[in-house]
Amino acid sequence: MQFFYIDYMNNGKKERNIGFLRVEDDGFHVGLRGVPQQCGSSCRVYAINIYDEKILMGEIPIKGGYGMKKFQWSNKANFAHCVRIEIPIYGTRKGVCVLREQPSVIPKEQDRNNIVYESNPILTPENKTVSTEQQVHCQDIYEEIHEDKWQQLMKLYPEIHICPEAQSILIRPRDAVILAEKYHELAANSFVLHAYYNYRQLLLFRYAQKEIQYYLGVPGVYYEREQRVAQMFGFEGFENGEARMQQDADQKVYKGCFGYYMKRVEI
Repeated sequence: MQFFYIDYMNNGKKERNIGFLRVEDDGFHVGLRGVPQQCGSSCRVYAINIYDEKILMGEIPIKGGYGMKKFQWSNKANFAHCVRIEIPIYGTRKGVCVLREQPSVIPKEQDRNNIVYESNPILTPENKTVSTEQQVHCQDIYEEIHEDKWQQLMKLYPEIHICPEAQSILIRPRDAVILAEKYHELAANSFVLHAYYNYRQLLLFRYAQKEIQYYLGVPGVYYEREQRVAQMFGFEGFENGEARMQQDADQKVYKGCFGYYMKRVEI
C-alpha cells in the first residue's frame, strides 16, 4: 500500500493539496477535500500512461467539497502502466497525482508491448522519510473525509437513539447509495427489502470505540431460522433492540425478541 498527494493545479501551477491517493494491488482510493463548487456533483478520474493517453477510470461523487471512491485497475490501466492520475475540476484547474517520472525516452508505438515498467517508484532514503510523513498525513485526511461525510449524513437523515455506544440514522433501501459502492447492491437485496416492507425502517449505525465501524441494521424478530437466512445474506450479528430501547442492562438475545440483524459496511 502506498500513499500519494493530489496537487490542485491551476493553469499548470500548484496552489495546494486537494486530497490523497492510496494505491493497493487491485485498485486505488481517491479522497478529495476542498473541491470548488464549480466542479458540480462529480469529477472524472483519468489514468495517464507514458504515451500521454487518458484512460477514463470512472467518476467520483462530490458533496460539500468532499469525495471518496475506490477505482479498480484494469488491463488497460494498472499501476505498472500509469505515470499519473488526473482529475479535471473546472476550466484550467485539475487535480494531479504523479506516481512516477515520465521516462526520458518514449518507446516506439510498435514496442509498447515490450515495455518493462518499474512496479514501484524509486525512493531515496530521504524520500522514504517524506513518504512516511505523507502516509500519516494522508491517513488523517482519510479519516477527516469519513468524519465529515458522517456529519453530513446526520444532517440529512433522522437520528435514532438506540444504544449509547453508537450513533444511528434512519434510512431506506434506496439510500444504500450513501454507502461505499460495493454495498449499493443492498438496495435490491431481498432480505433488506422484506424487512423494510414489514417495518418501514433501516438503521445505519456508527460505532466509535477502538476504531470507527459502520453497520447496517435490518429490523426483525430473532428466530434461529431468520438468523440462518440473515447469515446467508452476510448479516453476521443481531442487536437486541428491545433491551436497548428500554435501557435494560441484560442485552441477551432470546427467541422472539425484536432487534436488528447487523452487517458491517463502509461509507
